[in-house]
Amino acid sequence: MKRLANILAAVAFASPAVLAFDMQTDSTDLKLYDLQVTVDESARKVRVKIDMNMKDYSVGSEREIVYTPVLLACDGSDSLALQPITIAGRTRWYTYLRNGFLDGGDAHIYRAGTKARAHYDEEFAFEPWMGASNLEMRAETANCCDKPERLQGPSPAGNIPVADIRTGRPQLDVDFIFAPPVDAGPVVKSLQGSAFVTFVVNRTELKPTYMNNTAELNKIIRSIDYVRNDTDATITRVHIKGYASPEGPYGNNVRLATGRTETLRQYVRDLYSFPDTTITSSFEPEDWAGLRSYVKDSMNFDIKHRAEILDIIDGPLDPDSKDHALKREYPADYAVILKQIYPWLRHSDYTVTYSIKTYTTLEEIRRVYAADPTRLRNVDFYTLAQSYPEGSDEYCDVFETAVEVYPDDPMINLNAANIEMRRGQLDAAQTHLLKAGSTPQASYARGILAAKRGDYTEATKRFGIARDGGIDAAGEAIKRVNAILDHRSVTLRIKPQ
Repeated sequence: MKRLANILAAVAFASPAVLAFDMQTDSTDLKLYDLQVTVDESARKVRVKIDMNMKDYSVGSEREIVYTPVLLACDGSDSLALQPITIAGRTRWYTYLRNGFLDGGDAHIYRAGTKARAHYDEEFAFEPWMGASNLEMRAETANCCDKPERLQGPSPAGNIPVADIRTGRPQLDVDFIFAPPVDAGPVVKSLQGSAFVTFVVNRTELKPTYMNNTAELNKIIRSIDYVRNDTDATITRVHIKGYASPEGPYGNNVRLATGRTETLRQYVRDLYSFPDTTITSSFEPEDWAGLRSYVKDSMNFDIKHRAEILDIIDGPLDPDSKDHALKREYPADYAVILKQIYPWLRHSDYTVTYSIKTYTTLEEIRRVYAADPTRLRNVDFYTLAQSYPEGSDEYCDVFETAVEVYPDDPMINLNAANIEMRRGQLDAAQTHLLKAGSTPQASYARGILAAKRGDYTEATKRFGIARDGGIDAAGEAIKRVNAILDHRSVTLRIKPQ
């Protein structure tokens, strides 16, 4: 726990601070030889120590002056009066002596004009309201018979200001630095899917109307047409990857996968007159990864020996030996696999890759942002944000959306962290700053985060890195951190002698 304590020791001055009061018989000044006020939030204690020389005070023989330390909340919500200090004239003091008031030794009653010293030491529990309070001295004068007369002091409460208590450190108040991201280039998007195109057994020729091929081929066609009909999009690549199931000799499966994938590629190429550089293909002769996934994760198939079958799939046997082992060791399960799973492994995965046009005007960027922000470049978000007042709801919304679209972009994460720190969401800000890179701007933001968490040593370090990296604002931030570190929780308002 951080210890907030400020002990102000006695300071010698050439001439004492004087606060004078006109009374009927005397003119009495409050003079303190020593004054210490200690605030310890960790121990929840406040201590007030006052030392006064009685030779500094002259009071009429029958009279007395009573000083009562009073702690007043700055907002007027609470107050606390401590034990009073009574300085009595000669006759008045002897009256206290005869009546036994001095027997206990802690009555804080002293005789004026003597060499006696008033050593006052009061400690009390710290309450939250005391963190912003004023210690004042209430002064009254009286004799043995009269009602005490209040001596008016200069504070709003009519007391003598003694010390100000302000335990709360001031917050670091600096401007955030929002930075444009590095242009990542045009937005590239893709559509993906699987088509279960059926071929005649052991053949590679494609028959578009064979079995359910019309519907399966339409999956690829609809995806391509969707992009072709988008005036803002340009197809850059269509890739088809064919898969075959593991039954049968591996060499024959290689032949079938290669031929069937190439046939499908040519069919799509000719349908759209794509150049060979635009439509490409690859193949997987036997989809063992797909088989493993179905066996492990799908409970829709009545397989009795899942663990044993997975051991064979993951084992060191070659593909043909694996298929033979499954058939030989677990014939009932293999029958289920052959009939219900292998057909799903004969598929063609396709990916339609396309680029989005670059939007050059603010009006276009706003239109696209409203319709589909994923089509904007990372720099477009920054351009759009700058069109709104910094810190406005629209401004913050743009940066929040940007980090959703580009979750790993360093500068976008930096800007999102600044938004979160504005809102006091420090954990969220730290998460973004983990992805903000090592730029001077990122160091500056990390300095702000450290300061907001009260780690001023780390804040100074981060600001120093940012300053050395050319961030001018970081130098001023260091000065403000030092001012916070120099903050005194207690400030004396009256100077001891």
